[in-house]
Amino acid sequence: MTATLDPARPAHGGPAPRWSPRRLGHHRYLWWLGALVLAGVVAAVAVTSDPDPAPGIADDGAVNVLTAVIVITPILLWGLVHQLVSAVRRRVRDDVREYGVGQPVAVRPPDPASPGGSDDRVRWFVDVDHVPGAVVVRDRQGRGGPSSWLDDGERRLRLRARSGLMTASESTGPVLVARRSGRAGQRHWEITVEGIRLRCAVRGSFPVPRRTLVDDDGKAWLVQVGRARRGRVHPSGRVPERLSPAAAAFVVWFVAELDGKIRAARDAPLTGGGTDGGSDSTWWDTGSSDTGTDTGGDSGGTSSD
Repeated sequence: MTATLDPARPAHGGPAPRWSPRRLGHHRYLWWLGALVLAGVVAAVAVTSDPDPAPGIADDGAVNVLTAVIVITPILLWGLVHQLVSAVRRRVRDDVREYGVGQPVAVRPPDPASPGGSDDRVRWFVDVDHVPGAVVVRDRQGRGGPSSWLDDGERRLRLRARSGLMTASESTGPVLVARRSGRAGQRHWEITVEGIRLRCAVRGSFPVPRRTLVDDDGKAWLVQVGRARRGRVHPSGRVPERLSPAAAAFVVWFVAELDGKIRAARDAPLTGGGTDGGSDSTWWDTGSSDTGTDTGGDSGGTSSD
């Protein structure tokens, strides 16, 4: 379904090396490795600084330093292994060497100082093809409950994130659709926007820093997810130039919503969640059983980190 998971249709340049550092979710393990190396250097300096030629270490300062290094080394080693395993589990499995150029699209939050009503709040400004704020994503509180809307200045589309289905709809029905398929643990998503189909794969319960979308021609398109701040991500990337601003914004909204749901499903056992539409781990991302439950609610922009 993606460039590296389907060897019959590799995207331009083929897959990245299996253990390329670019595939790892983060590089925090390098800090732990550096601390471990620094502890080794400090221990070596302490041993060589002992002026007594007799066997053993007679200098009290050197003994104290060695004792501290011996105590802290297991902690540093544990941190290194933990972060390395976490990076491997979060690694990007569908990374490729070359992506399509297309048009840039980026999400940015509103200015915190900007005024906003309690019933209509701007969640995102979406810059498309270097046009600032070409699309606005709003969260609204109405009589029927919270809802999310995508506004490109010409039309307003209602956003919904349901069980295995994300849509942007007009009054006549959905016009932009992302549909999930595949078994638990190996999900596949197909985004149908304005005659273009983009596919991506989701494996594992850890959010990843980027998503590779592959179109019908086998060309890969990169969306950078990045780290979540205050429970939300602000993705950016490049999408086919044929997409309208609304369709481009829907693609990045889908990626952000997918990331939020994966985080919520992963954290549900820890937080006691998993009962509402924002953290329903019974149907969402990975290893849990697929019950086919449809929450029937809107996304509302809720996600946990």
